[in-house]
Amino acid sequence: MNALSRREEETLLKTTKARALKECDPVVKEFAECAQGRTLSVAWACKDKYKSLQECMLQ
Repeated sequence: MNALSRREEETLLKTTKARALKECDPVVKEFAECAQGRTLSVAWACKDKYKSLQECMLQ
C-alpha cells in the first residue's frame, strides 16, 4: 500500500469536500436558514439540523 503525497492528499480532500457539499446541499441550506440571524442560540435552536448536516457530510 502506498502513502499519498501531500499534493494528492490535498486534491483528494478538496474533491471529497466538494462532493459532500454538493450532495448535502439541501441539508446545508436548512441549517443555514435556521442559523441566520442567530449567535449563541444557534447551538440550541439548530441542534437537530446540525446533527443531520454532520451525518450527511460523513456519508
